[in-house]
Amino acid sequence: MPSSKRNKEDLRAYSAELHPDDGIDPREDKKHTVDRTKKDDRKLQQLCKQVASVLRLVLPSLDVLTDVAVVSVVPAPNAGRLRVIVAAPDTADRQHIAMRIEHCSGYLRWEVGQAVARRRVPELVFSIISGEVTHE
Repeated sequence: MPSSKRNKEDLRAYSAELHPDDGIDPREDKKHTVDRTKKDDRKLQQLCKQVASVLRLVLPSLDVLTDVAVVSVVPAPNAGRLRVIVAAPDTADRQHIAMRIEHCSGYLRWEVGQAVARRRVPELVFSIISGEVTHE
């Protein structure tokens, strides 16, 4: 039966029970249920791995940062800022290493920008932890 010929009683029979999604436009409902975090998360993890790879190559080549190693790179809080976790020997002075990293941070960010194809190079925030330094 065409929609123009439906009478009110037939329509009420279909809507006898209320459901949580009643009154919601189906086009809008589908926009919120699409899980887009997997794609974004995958690309974000890929970016973190690329940045870690670049920094693992560049840090040992700098004379002032030969005693540190990149442990991991994680988003902080998104792709615009990445936290680089760096391991330093237990005997090293963390403040001195932080000062040396801060001094070289512009160059490190430039190296990341050369290796990673993005419109904007992410800001790098460094965290120094004590641990065994192993260069891969």
